[in-house]
Amino acid sequence: MTRTQRKCTVCGNPALHRCKYCGDTLCKEHFPPEMHWCVGVEEYKKDLEARGTSSIPFELRPERRGGEQDKSSYTKTLFGIFSGNYSFLLLFLISISFVLQLLISGYTQRLILIPALVMERPWTLITHIFLHSTQHFDHFLINMLVFFFFAPTLERKIGSSKFLLIFFISGIVAGIGWSLTTVNLFVPVMGASGALMGILGTLAVLMPKIRVYLFFIIPMEIWMVVILFALYDFLMIGSGDMIAHTAHLSGLFFGLLVGASLKRTDAGL
Repeated sequence: MTRTQRKCTVCGNPALHRCKYCGDTLCKEHFPPEMHWCVGVEEYKKDLEARGTSSIPFELRPERRGGEQDKSSYTKTLFGIFSGNYSFLLLFLISISFVLQLLISGYTQRLILIPALVMERPWTLITHIFLHSTQHFDHFLINMLVFFFFAPTLERKIGSSKFLLIFFISGIVAGIGWSLTTVNLFVPVMGASGALMGILGTLAVLMPKIRVYLFFIIPMEIWMVVILFALYDFLMIGSGDMIAHTAHLSGLFFGLLVGASLKRTDAGL
C-alpha cells in the first residue's frame, strides 16, 4: 500500500506540519498562521499575547493605569467582532440590505444601477452591489455563500484596506462594464457578483492552490474554477438569461490585474 504525501494547502509543496488552529497541512514557510488563510488566527494572536512575559507585576503595568485600558477594552468588545474582519461586516451589511429590500417599498429602485441614468445617479455604481433579486432567493444565497468562504481568506492574505479597495472597485468596474456592453441602457443590474468575481480573480493569482469543491462535490484548485466561470460567462453573453455576464467578466478582469500586481510587488520585496 502506497502512502500519498500530503501537500501544503497554500503552495502545493510537501507538507510537514499541521496547523493546530485550522487543521491545514502546510510546509515550513506557510506553517505560521499569519502565512496562510488560518481561520484561527485570532486565537493564535491571543496565545501569543498570553505567552508574553514581564518583570513588572500585571496590576502595575502602564497599560493598566488609569481609565484608558477600561475604555480601550470596552471599545474592543463593542467593535472587536469586525476589527480586521471587514469581510464579515460587508456580509452583514449586504444581508441587512436584502431584508430592507423586502420591507421598504422603493428601496431597491432608489439604489439599483440603471446604465442610462448612471450620470444622474452615480452612487448606484456602489449601492447596486448591496442589492439582490427578491424574486430569486438563490441570487442572494449563492453570493453570500461564496462571499463567506472566500472574502475572509483574501482579507487575511492582503489586509483589510486592500481587500476593501478590491471589493468596491471590482463592483464599480463590474457596473461600468455592464453599462458599456448592454444593448438596452434601461436594463438595470444589481448584486455583489461582480465584486465577488474580483475577489476570486485576485485569489486565483495569489493563492492558486486553494482547493475548492465545485457544487460542494468536485475538488478543484481555485484557478481552474475561475477559468470555468469565465468561460461560462463568456459563452452566455447575449443569451438573454437575465444575468449580467459582462459585469462578472469585468469584475474578474480587474481582480486578475490586481492579483498580478500584488504578486509582482511581493516578489520584488
